[in-house]
Amino acid sequence: MMNRLDWIDTALQFLKQEGKAVLVTQCLVEGSAPREAGTKMLVSASRQAGTIGGGNLEHQAIAQAHRLLEREDISHLLQDYPLGPLLRQCCGGHVRLMLERLGESDQGWLADLSGSASGGYVLETRFDQPGPRKCLHPPDVFGSVETVAFIGEDGCPLQQARPARALCKGFVERVAAAPVPVMLYGAGHVGKAIAHVLSISDHPITWFDSRRDYLEPKSGLDIHLLDQPEAQAAAAPPEAVHLVLTHNHDLDYRLVRAILTRGDFILCGLIGSKTKRTRFIRRLQADGLPAEAIARLTCPIGLPEISGKVPSTIAVAVAGQLIQLASARAFRSPSRRQQALQLQTAQMEHEHE
Repeated sequence: MMNRLDWIDTALQFLKQEGKAVLVTQCLVEGSAPREAGTKMLVSASRQAGTIGGGNLEHQAIAQAHRLLEREDISHLLQDYPLGPLLRQCCGGHVRLMLERLGESDQGWLADLSGSASGGYVLETRFDQPGPRKCLHPPDVFGSVETVAFIGEDGCPLQQARPARALCKGFVERVAAAPVPVMLYGAGHVGKAIAHVLSISDHPITWFDSRRDYLEPKSGLDIHLLDQPEAQAAAAPPEAVHLVLTHNHDLDYRLVRAILTRGDFILCGLIGSKTKRTRFIRRLQADGLPAEAIARLTCPIGLPEISGKVPSTIAVAVAGQLIQLASARAFRSPSRRQQALQLQTAQMEHEHE
């Protein structure tokens, strides 16, 4: 998607191999457009990475980028495209693209940004100042900016919906969080369906099963032997999604208890019925887990609006739930208590359907 900081390493690779490239950012969207504001694409003389939506808009942007590659006297361009009148695209909206020429001199600030925190920051691009073209700021520096905005000479966001290009002295964008890691426990029918759906997403997946005959690679993912559930759940990265759906209820319980005990997760999801959830809650209470920790157990898993027990349906519902959670994580940081209450409310709605 290239709408986080994941374009930086690609840009460095392009510069190392070809010496120059153009970073295309869709800065402004009015009406309908193929992609949202903040979408990025990299273009070199021989290739591209990412997409701003295809069609004639992308074709024209690539052609403009190739022309900019040959203009060492120009560092950036702002170009407006009325999609209907100019490009005859049926979506009919209006977009503004920012094209930035990157050369060997840009490798320094690119390297500085590489490895920086990938979520909860604001990335500033300046057109009118010497030195590094881009820098990261804490999220409250441009408090009124929800996603993207042009800034004026004073460094403040311009309030016009489509400010005149001459007034635009820079651009700021909130950096979305890196993809949430998914810990998937179980390689049965539902586990395979979820792995298949998520294999085309940005989520890094770590997959486990306790049955040795299930350890063959599935959908291009390696399955690890689940032989130390408590230790393996504890070794997961923080702020991960845990999906527990093994073939064994006792193993499910050991995993759930370990995940809820560590606490630093985005989702602890357990496949199962209302009865299974009730039994697990009773066991967790008997084991002395705090009520606040138990409230963070999500069972059943998946968006409540998508009902069904077919593995593919469950997988789609889970993928939708992850998109919802990732969107919330990208620009907000609710407390764990708030997250518990939100998940508890969703579970109650699901159970009463």
